[in-house]
Amino acid sequence: MRPSIRPHQRHVSAMPAAEAFFILLILSAFAALVAAQTGQLHAQTPEPASSESTPSEAVFSESEAQGIDRMIMCPVCPAETIDQAQVQIALQMRAMVREMLGEGKDREEILDFFVERYGQDILGAPPKSGVALVAWLLPAGGVLAAVVAVFFIIRSMTRHAPVLATPPLALDPGLIPYLQLVDRHLDMTRGGPRSGDTSNPPGPAAESSGTEAPDRNVPAGTDEKI
Repeated sequence: MRPSIRPHQRHVSAMPAAEAFFILLILSAFAALVAAQTGQLHAQTPEPASSESTPSEAVFSESEAQGIDRMIMCPVCPAETIDQAQVQIALQMRAMVREMLGEGKDREEILDFFVERYGQDILGAPPKSGVALVAWLLPAGGVLAAVVAVFFIIRSMTRHAPVLATPPLALDPGLIPYLQLVDRHLDMTRGGPRSGDTSNPPGPAAESSGTEAPDRNVPAGTDEKI
């Protein structure tokens, strides 16, 4: 005799099959949705320029980063750039430089970033614009002024006034006899008349020789009466 199945037992055995089919349907729909989203994201993602290089290496070179490092002073190390300093803050600043280069920022933008944070003193060299331009022009102007000053000093030292030739003085013919008389008196005081000088003395000299003769004949001891 076959056992009879009650109606409520049939309902209980049919319920698990319906629930499994419903769950399977939900999972299939969810998987299809995930696959569609994944395909859309893959289509929007650009292909890398080179599979052998990272995006940051494709954007900048290490030499460019080192050049920027040499332009930024270390905040805690005097007279050292972040390229030279080995303290922690210098290492962090070097990492920031490379990070910003990887983001596509250029040298000016990176330097402006550090200037806004630390001030103009963070730059190894003042910018060639604005008031800082004076720091670039002042040394060149000083050298130029020194060269000009040395030029004028040397020019003034080598410049001589023209020497004017003085013409010989013209002698008055009336003074010649008196000059000859002076020469003869000088020769007499030095040891007598010059050899070969037979010229007669001028008029005043002859008169003086005539008045001297009576004086030689006056006896000694007599007073000269005037």
